[in-house]
Amino acid sequence: MLRQSFLVALLCLSSGAVAGDVRIAIPKSYLEDAFLKSLRASKALSEIGVIIAPLPKDDSNGALAAVMSGAAELGVFTLAERDQHALEKAGPEASLLTRPFLFKSAKEVSLMQNSFLGEAAMADASRTGLFPLKLWNHSVTYLLTKTPVRTEADLQTLTLAANAAAPGFTSLSSLGASMAGVSPHDAMSSSMGGKVGGFETSLDRATQAFADRYDGKLFLTTAWPQTGVLAAAPNYWRDRSEAEKNAWKSALATAAIAAEAEIAAREEAIRKHPNIEPTVLDSAAQMRLATRAAGGDASRLDGEMRLWGKAEAEVHRAPEAVPVIQPPPHKHAHSPVFFVTDRNDEQTLDYAMRFGSRRLAPGDPTCGFLGAPDQSRGDPPLPEAPETLTKGEQACVRLIVDKVRVSGVSKILFVLHGFNTSFEFFANRILTLGRDLDYAGAIVGWSWPSEGSAFGYAYDEDSSGWSQPHFADFVRAFAEAAPDIQLDFVAHSMGNRILLQTLREYGQYRANLRIGAAVFAAPDVAQDIFVEQTQRARDIATFRTLYASEYDHAILISESYHKAPRAGSGGANTLVMQGVESVDARLSGHSYLFDEAKAMKDFKQILNEASAAAARGLEARAKGAQTYWIIEP
Repeated sequence: MLRQSFLVALLCLSSGAVAGDVRIAIPKSYLEDAFLKSLRASKALSEIGVIIAPLPKDDSNGALAAVMSGAAELGVFTLAERDQHALEKAGPEASLLTRPFLFKSAKEVSLMQNSFLGEAAMADASRTGLFPLKLWNHSVTYLLTKTPVRTEADLQTLTLAANAAAPGFTSLSSLGASMAGVSPHDAMSSSMGGKVGGFETSLDRATQAFADRYDGKLFLTTAWPQTGVLAAAPNYWRDRSEAEKNAWKSALATAAIAAEAEIAAREEAIRKHPNIEPTVLDSAAQMRLATRAAGGDASRLDGEMRLWGKAEAEVHRAPEAVPVIQPPPHKHAHSPVFFVTDRNDEQTLDYAMRFGSRRLAPGDPTCGFLGAPDQSRGDPPLPEAPETLTKGEQACVRLIVDKVRVSGVSKILFVLHGFNTSFEFFANRILTLGRDLDYAGAIVGWSWPSEGSAFGYAYDEDSSGWSQPHFADFVRAFAEAAPDIQLDFVAHSMGNRILLQTLREYGQYRANLRIGAAVFAAPDVAQDIFVEQTQRARDIATFRTLYASEYDHAILISESYHKAPRAGSGGANTLVMQGVESVDARLSGHSYLFDEAKAMKDFKQILNEASAAAARGLEARAKGAQTYWIIEP
């Protein structure tokens, strides 16, 4: 089965490099890649002093070797099989992005790469130890044939010209096409005479010229994409400032658009050609060919197509009208909002770039007061960051306790974010909660060193584990300083790993903490681990609620990555257990608890009314001998 993915390993400056130069090892066949040309011309990169210097190599293996040896800072290479370079085997998300004959156009390729399938492929690529930064459409392969290709039989009766090194040579023959012993160039030169009925093409100028002079009708079928990925060497990337990372992200986004535009323009021109008619395989043929390309493994294909179906629904659905809902009157005083973080402090006066993704040593936290937002004034803005912020566990505890005492509140909500969350995003999130939650208490957001991008999944897994003891120590110190204050918790996604381990430790050592609610939103945690840790913490929290959804794309990514359902998986995989109220929120997105009005209403009732699920108007469902609850869209 064809597996094509490109990884660009990048940016580990070696001795001998000129300051500011980033050498890129490129196979000669990729020197004209639109994505890479855009990067070389990037104004955003030039403004931070990055100059990309091409280093041509004979093939992909040479480019890869150059990066791994430190001879180049960047490298472009093709991984037909990830196993070839001792890399992790590609998951279904990567397989789907290279699956033959499923795409109808270059535009659909780009849409799918930009859906959660693309994020899943990025997360899977992070297993390599590199930091995959960006997917881009390096190329789309097409078949240009003398007869239409609409069924499996049509393909199997074709004799195609293809270079032995071409992307689909092996796959096309395995799917039943006969391969002629001539190259596409030779086939074009002879106007596909003799038995040759078509050839592979990426719609280059030679193909356009051939179509111009061909005497008769030609048929164009989209075959498969060649997905490019840009990845960073970990040590380089983690040492970049937030300003430098933002410049790279801007340049990468622009380059991806440039690559997509070039391919789409070539496709549009050829599709409008008077001698050419586009064709698409029928759906039954697509499935049969997809099954054969997967080695005949129908069970594996079922899992792949489940992801494919959800991605198609995501990229093709029409935007839904957002109802205007008047917020109810607030019942409580404005919640004071604080942050505590063990991220590195970059000393800027802008919270958007103040804290990066590096893990501090020895992990002493930094904290600050963000405000007490007023719901009548729109989205609460982030304040300017002061030059000096409070640092250290005890100093941060004193800061928060003193302000809480002045506010006169009797409880505090600790909020933990998940994977792929920047400090800026999280700070805005907790300010919005302070405005909307009607919470009769203070809000404290714990921001651990997430990379803040889809490529950082493996790094974020390490960071969440690294941050957990810091969070546990901080909460314990706060409880000792203010034993009369009730502690509530909500964790989202990967942040649940921190909360669960912390509650488990408190339960194991019988910590005397006054804990009210523990809310586990979309937990990116294995189901058996979730059960074990909540059981060990069974005497800690009065109310414990699990929110899950089968339409949560980030959880789908994690399911694929870990090859098993997560605690945040909904639908038939909803986890139901004693001691935790499970809510199957049939809502889309990963942040549905905070973004969807129905889920937010339920969450507010837990915190503000201390009410169980049976009293919150939810529909009850049975799973075995246990009950769980439903939130309908």
